[in-house]
Amino acid sequence: MINALKLSLSIGTIAIIFNLFFSISLYFIFEKKRKSKKIVEFLLTLPIFLPPSVIGYMLIIGLGINSFIGRIFYRYLDFRFIFSFEGACLAAIIVSLPILYQGIKVAFETIDKVYIETAQCLGVSKFNMIRYVYIPLGYRKILSATILGIGRAFGEFGATILIAGNIPGKTRTLPLALYSAIESGDYSEANKILIILLIFSTIFLSIYIFVTKKES
Repeated sequence: MINALKLSLSIGTIAIIFNLFFSISLYFIFEKKRKSKKIVEFLLTLPIFLPPSVIGYMLIIGLGINSFIGRIFYRYLDFRFIFSFEGACLAAIIVSLPILYQGIKVAFETIDKVYIETAQCLGVSKFNMIRYVYIPLGYRKILSATILGIGRAFGEFGATILIAGNIPGKTRTLPLALYSAIESGDYSEANKILIILLIFSTIFLSIYIFVTKKES
């Protein structure tokens, strides 16, 4: 159970850190490319409306050792996403990415344009604008989206079990550990895991409420 908790926290942390940098980068890359931006945002948001099992199956199709990408990784790097920690991270990244991206988009688009225009008139570089204007002014919305993303990644089950499996000490996260305990009839262990999941979910929700209340 402790290993499963560590894995859940590690996978969630990796997913959120990656998604923060990836979402911010994507937002500014496609900021002025309206047609391309619509397509990208459609693809980024799609996982919200897909069952996690569908996402997991699509990852198997796209990254399995019989796929084009999976074959390259396996042949030249002796690495495969299936039944791996990296596969579990990828599943968490995909399911939490829409939440992070939409939160960052709202955070940046609700900033008063006066600040942005002033920075532009002063000749501030794009990187420094992101660092000193966009992020400081939108950090509360970014933080609230981050907390939601962590909660989503932490509780991921469907996509993870398909692409990463349920390997103890390697890919078995807390939700998977709960599933295994119930399946084996070990309800004492299942109840312990349930309590831990409820505690962390309550913590995430409490932080989210606190942040959004401060924001309002």
